Amino acid sequence: MSQQNSSSATQNGALSGLLNEMMTALRLTFDGRVPFYLKLLLPIAALVYWVWPIDLMPGLPFDDIAVLMLALHFFVQLANQGLNEQPGSAAQSATPTDSNVVDTTWRRIE
Repeated sequence: MSQQNSSSATQNGALSGLLNEMMTALRLTFDGRVPFYLKLLLPIAALVYWVWPIDLMPGLPFDDIAVLMLALHFFVQLANQGLNEQPGSAAQSATPTDSNVVDTTWRRIE
């Protein structure tokens, strides 16, 4: 019985991860900071494979779905990587350039 619970939890986690990645890809598609060529390259390559007459597994859609999921994953990874490398991004601006800056937390006492 515990194997059934763990397998259903794994399936729910995988489905949740896929839905999360799809929502991230949708958000990144409409983000103006993501390069246009990246928005165009991977979806078109996946679409070309989808309609290509030569198929790895004829009659079965598993390879087509796998290619679409792989393209989605690569798009999210490359778009996030491109956003992190842009000048002025949060990852680069978080490090102080002045050696006299002290990073601390504080609270106001009244």
